[in-house]
Amino acid sequence: MVANQSQLWNFSFVAHLHNNIDLVRNNFTGQMMVRRISPAVDFPVLATLCNIKQRNLMEIYDVRSENGVCVSLCEFINGTTLPNQLYDVKTAKQILCQICDGLTALHSHGIVHRDIKPENIMLLSDGTVKSIDYSISRLMKPDQRKDTTAFGTAGYAPPEQFGFAQTNGKADIYSCGVLLNYMLTGKLPNEELHQGVLKTVIEQCIEIDESKRFQSADELKKVLLGKKINSRRPFQPLPGFRSKHVFPKILTVIFFAAWLLMLFVYINGFPMFLKTSLSNIIRQTVLMIDIMLLWTALPYILFGDIFRLSEHINSNNPRNGKYVLRILGVASIILGIVLLFAGISVADSLM
Repeated sequence: MVANQSQLWNFSFVAHLHNNIDLVRNNFTGQMMVRRISPAVDFPVLATLCNIKQRNLMEIYDVRSENGVCVSLCEFINGTTLPNQLYDVKTAKQILCQICDGLTALHSHGIVHRDIKPENIMLLSDGTVKSIDYSISRLMKPDQRKDTTAFGTAGYAPPEQFGFAQTNGKADIYSCGVLLNYMLTGKLPNEELHQGVLKTVIEQCIEIDESKRFQSADELKKVLLGKKINSRRPFQPLPGFRSKHVFPKILTVIFFAAWLLMLFVYINGFPMFLKTSLSNIIRQTVLMIDIMLLWTALPYILFGDIFRLSEHINSNNPRNGKYVLRILGVASIILGIVLLFAGISVADSLM
């Protein structure tokens, strides 16, 4: 139990931990605490952190300004940092969800952690996950173009954190994506990107353009839990135009152009030079191709988010997710073939 304000600063030195960090024991309660000495400029952030009590964050009990520096008393966490090992998808999601809960509390008080990485994530024996080390955390200042100081761990920090723009909560979301990839592959995304069911989540987290990342830590958590979020733009591009590559867009243009042309020809009839004895055959052929393009492609378009569906069904096993993807893909082809022959039968009956 934390001592009251008058007793809190009555402590004894126990051990030196690191640089300006010491382990101390409260003389009244016997509670172990961490005393940290930091630059005076950190006082506003640390003072704000004193008001945040959240189970997934290292608690700051109190902070004082002494002799031009900040002295803070923090929670001593009896746990281990995130070990250098690979996690299954389920465990990685559970860990990151707890990190997101802590970040949501920080961001709601206008604080960016800015240093989410394995060394700053503590695992307790009861399964609780805590984010620690606020040494480069800062208060958000929307009126500034960029951060006053550029700090961060290479690989985990987003571009804007190194002086390119003003950081906000989305900087921590970027770091979460890198951390998630690290837990699943043991490597940074630029070394090896996770290819399982969480690939799209990681990719959205580490978008260079912060506007394309998840809008909040809470939104990221909801996606990890498989909940549907209303994050789509009012006007989505047509299927086929959502790819980042040019080739799929070219094929989509050709497909829609061919379909519209054939539909126009069938509805409005043929030009005079096509009105020969073969016109019925041509007309039937056009109708068949039109139906084939429409009804074979339609199921594919409807299954445009098929990979997300497979993620939801098999969130803990990427391999099973791929099997579901293949099964539903084959099902869409079969559906298209059935609709194709149904369309041909209708066409024959009309001729």
